[in-house]
Amino acid sequence: MNRRRLLVTVVTLVACFVQPAFLLCQNDPSKTSSETEKVYHVGDDGVRPPRVIHQVDPSYDEASRKAKLNGHVVLTFIVAPDGKPRDIRVVKSLSPGLDQKSIEAVSKWKFTPATKDGKPIAIEIQAETTFKIY
Repeated sequence: MNRRRLLVTVVTLVACFVQPAFLLCQNDPSKTSSETEKVYHVGDDGVRPPRVIHQVDPSYDEASRKAKLNGHVVLTFIVAPDGKPRDIRVVKSLSPGLDQKSIEAVSKWKFTPATKDGKPIAIEIQAETTFKIY
C-alpha cells in the first residue's frame, strides 16, 4: 500500500531589508485613524524587528492536496504595535486555496512588536509559507 505523507513545512519569517517596488507602503487613505500610524520597515534607522512568539502552520485545502501542489506562498503584512498581524496580502500565489490557508494561519500569529527608540511600532514584513507533499 502506497502511503503519502503530508507535510507543511515550518513557515519562515522573511525580513524585508530592501522593500521591493511591488510592495505597497503605508498610509492608505481608506484606513481608519487607528490604522494610519506610520508603518516602518526592517532596516529603517533605529528599528528593531518583531519576533514570532506564536505561529500556526497552514494546512492544505482539499483541491490542492488532491492536485499534489508543492511550493511557497509569500505574504506581506503589517505587525501592529500590539504584535498582531493585519492587512495581510499575497505577494506570490500558489493556488487560491493555499493562499487563503496561508492568510488564515498568519492571521493567528503573535509577535513581540517591533520597536523604535524602545517604543512599539507598526512594521511591514514578509513571510513565506511552504507546502510540500511527500
